[in-house]
Amino acid sequence: MRPAPPALRGVAAVLEAARAEGVASALSACVLAGGRTVHASFHGQVEEGGAARDLRPDDLFDVASLTKVLATTGVAALLVARGQMELDAPAAAYLPGFEREGKGAVTVRQLLAHSSGLPAWRPYFELAARHQFARAAFLPPGQRPPPEALAAAFLQGRLAVAQAACQEPLEAPPGTRALYSDVGFIALGVVLEAAGRASLADQAEEGLFRPLGLSRTFFLDGLFPAASRARAAGHTFVPTGESKARRELCRGAVQDDNAWAMGGVAGHAGLFSTAAEVAAVGQAWLDALEGRPSPLPAAAARALARRDPTPGSDRALGWDTPGGPAPALGDRLGRGPRGAIGHLGYTGCSLWLDRDEGLVCALLSNHTHPSGQARREEIRRLRRSFHEAVGAALAAP
Repeated sequence: MRPAPPALRGVAAVLEAARAEGVASALSACVLAGGRTVHASFHGQVEEGGAARDLRPDDLFDVASLTKVLATTGVAALLVARGQMELDAPAAAYLPGFEREGKGAVTVRQLLAHSSGLPAWRPYFELAARHQFARAAFLPPGQRPPPEALAAAFLQGRLAVAQAACQEPLEAPPGTRALYSDVGFIALGVVLEAAGRASLADQAEEGLFRPLGLSRTFFLDGLFPAASRARAAGHTFVPTGESKARRELCRGAVQDDNAWAMGGVAGHAGLFSTAAEVAAVGQAWLDALEGRPSPLPAAAARALARRDPTPGSDRALGWDTPGGPAPALGDRLGRGPRGAIGHLGYTGCSLWLDRDEGLVCALLSNHTHPSGQARREEIRRLRRSFHEAVGAALAAP
């Protein structure tokens, strides 16, 4: 029998209370200190084989916008280090057509920093849902063709969403405002694929996840249904809530409808993982930033982790930093001279790295289950309480 993973009592109590209060029906957390696991706990239940069982360490969560740092920002670091992409080059240099609607001056750096001037969000999936061929992926489950017959629909959906992002006009001049933008990361994902001459999923797998030995961190690409089915086999997925556009409860399929329209692989969402493997990617970033061996190149990682100078921005490149009167990281962590970087995910996930303390805090949940909608103040309080409890436990004598 395997020994029980280490657990910080106060941290486990916070998460168990959140489960009991209905913040999420499933929560998984992993905290690393100095590269060593100091906390791992799993709360709630998941259905398997028609019966409910306790959550396990290997159950998979839709990590939503953590995709932006776990995959997209990591791939950007690799391409910069290899000389295949420059941060200050126009994105249109890699993705012809992106220059439309006044976007010719938008740089890769500005897409990463959410300072491109693009809008926060657009329902591009509606284009796919109306498309002659792509709409098959948005039929109700009982009418939808099997996955093997949907590859063409996802290809058309992917083209429709990518084209819409390329044609999206700016709301502000590049570099003049900071506004968190899924649209910008949809476009960035396509830029990285053009610069790297491979899909985002393949680049992340070959450059990051495989070198780290991760077997439970992956996209499920609807363009390759047989490979995705094989990848998902043997795994249990935590449900993440309803998609009204698809008229289904999402489980083992990305909840974000724009990512779904693209076949499940997008720069802003689509990744599935576990708390331990999310933490492992976070540790790889910490190692790179400290010059220790890592699949991530040190110089590129440091460039991306540096705070962006855009007026009003609390962001680095791809990453967020603590900001505002009640940051998700709380008051105990990330207060040293080098600070912290992190990111949040809509489904109720987060990843934060305290650079001074050498801490990695990964929290996964299905907060959006069953409605599909986030209750922002509720999940903000949980994240803050989680990080406060981690800081208190590690500071205790």
